[in-house]
Amino acid sequence: MNYTNKVCSFTGYRTGKLRACLSGLLTIEDIRDCLKSRMIEMIDEGFMTFQCGMAIGSDMLFAEIALELRQRYSSLVRFVAVIPCLEHDKNWNEYDRNLCREMTEKADDVVIVSNTRYFDGCMAKRNRYLIENCDELVAIYDGQKGGTMQTINFAKGKGMKVTIIDPSKSMVITLRESFGEILTTEKSIIELYGN
Repeated sequence: MNYTNKVCSFTGYRTGKLRACLSGLLTIEDIRDCLKSRMIEMIDEGFMTFQCGMAIGSDMLFAEIALELRQRYSSLVRFVAVIPCLEHDKNWNEYDRNLCREMTEKADDVVIVSNTRYFDGCMAKRNRYLIENCDELVAIYDGQKGGTMQTINFAKGKGMKVTIIDPSKSMVITLRESFGEILTTEKSIIELYGN
């Protein structure tokens, strides 16, 4: 194992969008298993810090896995909760708000990107922080426009490696765009992680 303490950031869909893009072959649990397997591979590659933007849905899935892996790997793994602004969960339902607060309390570190209440652009500012402070991005993404697409494009523009878990195609896609060269690898989730 390479103990270099590389940082992985995560982006992905909120709950409704995530469920809507499932291929029919996959469940949320399959996506969770795939994400967990990739994160374990990353630990073997020297990634010790995992961070996400603390949104409903995919981010909470990622946070839960990071905390589970921290328990499994002891002090080697760290989880960082990156919060876009104060009271970012104010309009969420009670379950999601409590889950987010529980994950945040368990985090090794909490970063509040904007020390103000919600404003237009605070989510994009949080997403930029995630990219500017990581070595690789992992995403749950199937091509839909929105914040996840913008975060991926920002990472690609910086030449960063991006691993995309695409629930609509049951594929894991690894992108590396740098020096004018694009390398893309596609693998079936089912072939990689079973079922």
